[in-house]
Amino acid sequence: MKPRYNKSKIMKEAHRLMRVEGYTRSQALTLAWDKARRSEFYLIIVKREVASDYVYDENNFANTLINDYSTYGYKGD
Repeated sequence: MKPRYNKSKIMKEAHRLMRVEGYTRSQALTLAWDKARRSEFYLIIVKREVASDYVYDENNFANTLINDYSTYGYKGD
């Protein structure tokens, strides 16, 4: 899984660099993204939960499809 970054923090850092340090927008964004790649502070930790109690029932799935789409008409879903 590729890392996910908190873009809000990165943009705020770039804005601070433009305001306080006097960098151009391009320079500030480049520096802010470089800092984010080197730091864990800007990473968004994604916790994935695995549903272990889910059991795939092929017959139930097929019946659901048949019941839902048996008339071949639009039902607003």
